[in-house]
Amino acid sequence: MPPIYLSIANVQPFADMSSEAVEDGVHVVRGDGKVCGLWFERPQLVMRLPDLIESMDLDEERVWGRLKGDADILGNRAATWGGGGA
Repeated sequence: MPPIYLSIANVQPFADMSSEAVEDGVHVVRGDGKVCGLWFERPQLVMRLPDLIESMDLDEERVWGRLKGDADILGNRAATWGGGGA
């Protein structure tokens, strides 16, 4: 499975970027000295988020709020064939 990058904050386009392994398979990405993302080698490592939020003193609502799947699949999509919704 491909890795997952969870973007937590925006940074300037030419920000000084760095990456650091915080545990096996998990890297923190910093831009201009602030945490702007988390990189997970395997999708299953997302289950470590509660511990990472606590140990890195991250804003819990901001981190969880950025983790999104296909939230609009149950009725907010237009028909792909050009017709109207049912």
